[in-house]
Amino acid sequence: MLSEAERQVLIALVELSEPIETPNNTHYSFYPTSLDDAAQYFGALREEWAPAYRSLLDQGLIEGRPGDCALTSTGAALARQQRLDHPPIWYWYRTFFVLAARSEAYSRFCRRLYGRDLSQSNFSDMAQVDLLMEVAHLGPGDRVLDVGCGRGLFAELLSDSTGARVWGVDYVPEAIEEALDRTSAKRERLDFQVGNLDHLDFAPGSFELVVSIDTLYMPNDLSATLGVLRSLLAPGGKMLVYYSSLLSDPSQPRESLLADHTDLARGLRQARLQYRTWDVSEATVHLMRRKRRLAQEMRAEFEAEGSLFLYDHLIAESDGGTAPYDPQTTTLSRYLYEVTTS
Repeated sequence: MLSEAERQVLIALVELSEPIETPNNTHYSFYPTSLDDAAQYFGALREEWAPAYRSLLDQGLIEGRPGDCALTSTGAALARQQRLDHPPIWYWYRTFFVLAARSEAYSRFCRRLYGRDLSQSNFSDMAQVDLLMEVAHLGPGDRVLDVGCGRGLFAELLSDSTGARVWGVDYVPEAIEEALDRTSAKRERLDFQVGNLDHLDFAPGSFELVVSIDTLYMPNDLSATLGVLRSLLAPGGKMLVYYSSLLSDPSQPRESLLADHTDLARGLRQARLQYRTWDVSEATVHLMRRKRRLAQEMRAEFEAEGSLFLYDHLIAESDGGTAPYDPQTTTLSRYLYEVTTS
């Protein structure tokens, strides 16, 4: 098994030799031209690489000398897989979940903006959560998979409110460890495990409901992941997915903001899945504007506890606009998709 430092060296080297872009990046500038550039991939979690060079040389995964080495063919194959399983946003989320778990400022921010602290790193306030739970129609014993569960606070709320048995999956080990510790007394109906959306390890037909809140931007192959999620549904089961689309350039065609033209909608059609939608775009734009104002109001609190990383995230995912909402000019859309197999 690779150490974290070994993994980082392999990823940095494959980024230099075979650079690619991965989905939903947060902080990393692709196409590095030096090892220092590539090291930004790991953010605050970069480790000391010197000991890793020797062990990778001994394993035949790299050749050359530290600072001037290259991947062997075996090392390159392993490095490509490590990069797929650990994209830049994986390192970003590891930092986010650790800081969010101990930040009183972030907890208070979530309570004030969203109505409840579910450690949200998305756009779902309690109105959107309530809509999802209303559409879900869950009861005691129903089996639910929450993909990209983070610290598991939404999964816990869902189980506590309905009696459903909920499994949460996330690829951030620190988030899953915290979720397991917090819910140890509820293990008969709540469980969590580390997992990757590209590699979900559950038997076919395991769940009446699969929930995804802002996580289906992450798979390397969305159509393939949707096919796997479909196979996990029991007869009559469904998926509930919150999904947003954003135009980075207002001059881009607006068609991609429509519910039937998002990347998710195209993937659902390819997987032969039917769906209906609820449009929550306007409420989300207003939420993003409140997010900007509240984050700025609370900046001193984040700074005082050393959590400006969280503040910067809030500002980056907010909207400073003041004009009235106009569906003809907005650059964002958001929908709840209810997905069925028949």
